[in-house]
Amino acid sequence: MVALNRRRIIQRGGTGEPAWQHWLRTAGLTNVALHEWLPRTARLVVVAPHPDDEVLASGGLMAMHSDRGGQIMLVAVTDGEASHAHTSRCQARALAAQRCAESMQGLVQLGIAGLAVERLKLPDGRVAHYIARLALRLQVLLRATDVVVTTWRMDGHPDHDATGFAASLACGVVGSRLIEAPVWMWDWASPGDTCVPWNHLRSLPLTAHACDRKQTALTAHASQLDSSRGLEGAVLGADIVARANRTAEYFFSGLENTYAAHR
Repeated sequence: MVALNRRRIIQRGGTGEPAWQHWLRTAGLTNVALHEWLPRTARLVVVAPHPDDEVLASGGLMAMHSDRGGQIMLVAVTDGEASHAHTSRCQARALAAQRCAESMQGLVQLGIAGLAVERLKLPDGRVAHYIARLALRLQVLLRATDVVVTTWRMDGHPDHDATGFAASLACGVVGSRLIEAPVWMWDWASPGDTCVPWNHLRSLPLTAHACDRKQTALTAHASQLDSSRGLEGAVLGADIVARANRTAEYFFSGLENTYAAHR
């Protein structure tokens, strides 16, 4: 059992991508083929705390499942209106609209046709206050045959953690399979960090086509990448952009009985 560690923190200047690349090459992680993660006939449900998390967490998986005719639903938990500090209420509304539009453009770049999108519009930065509501909403949306991808419940961002925890509750009730993607973990953790359940981490190799589309999809999120638009700097720094260029995506699987508590 692993208790959640309150010291997890997103911080600039954490472990750089070159160090992760070296460790990932030598860590002996298990590679899992697409059909093992996700049967072609199963629906993939991606539960994204913010616009862009669907690309960062599982853009390659989404692209490959779409390529073989797989069904995909995106559940957008927030509209991302709080990504930049010190924005006024009016600016926050405009930013939310921009980020939703960027998300849709990114999905087009992934090549996903016929995507179902559910926007829940929970307050950005405050998802932890709505875990029960989110879990109940997900229970309505999910089917037992779904494969659900969301952010890891110990990822280090409070919205990511809360979304992962709510998804685990909903999947436990409905019977859907849950896999969890580390997004900000790569920023605060270090190779071999004892806070991370590495024995549950699996690698999904991506096709070259999926890699290219994921990289292109991320560029659609201009509000998070461009510091010249009147906002207070880019949110996604060089390291997280570099991680989006990986030739594999990484997911935690089988964490149902791992955690002692969610705090």
